[in-house]
Amino acid sequence: MKRPSCLAAALACLAAAAFAQTPSSRDIYMYQGADRDARLVAGAKKEGQVLLYSTMTVADGKALATAFEQKHGVRVNHWRGSAEKIVSRALAEARARRHEADVFETSSHRIEALYRERLLEDFHTPVLRDIVPEAFPRGHRQYVADRFAFFVMGYNTSLVKREELPATYEDLLHPRWTGRITIEGTDVLWF
Repeated sequence: MKRPSCLAAALACLAAAAFAQTPSSRDIYMYQGADRDARLVAGAKKEGQVLLYSTMTVADGKALATAFEQKHGVRVNHWRGSAEKIVSRALAEARARRHEADVFETSSHRIEALYRERLLEDFHTPVLRDIVPEAFPRGHRQYVADRFAFFVMGYNTSLVKREELPATYEDLLHPRWTGRITIEGTDVLWF
């Protein structure tokens, strides 16, 4: 990501860890008063850091942490792992009643796993009004998409004529494509 200020805003509104939460924590997450930012920053400064579990690259994590630290004066500790490792670590910590992470940032289906395990909490931020509704799976406010990955088809112009191009995914079922379609089959997108 090349926009740390956008990432800093995303960090402020990502999924909040809930497994250690008390009613007062929920009150903090849902607080909408004019002094909201000041209260959150004061609380984070008292704790000393924000611990972020994320799949984002080290460079992106550093840019995010730097922007957040400069804006709020709170250190961000970025633990980077695969989506699977983030879920495993969060589940293990919850079972051990260790409540380490402040923010989870990973793929939607992994965040959904944390949601289903009740490891997330509802939260509010004024930034939500500027985010497209599609960023909120299932309409709840326990996590929000902060980045999107788009998968597109490409084709070899030396082997496929423009007039042969499929117009729909169903067109790919035509026998002419048998043995002519490939897909990247590993998890190299982020790691």
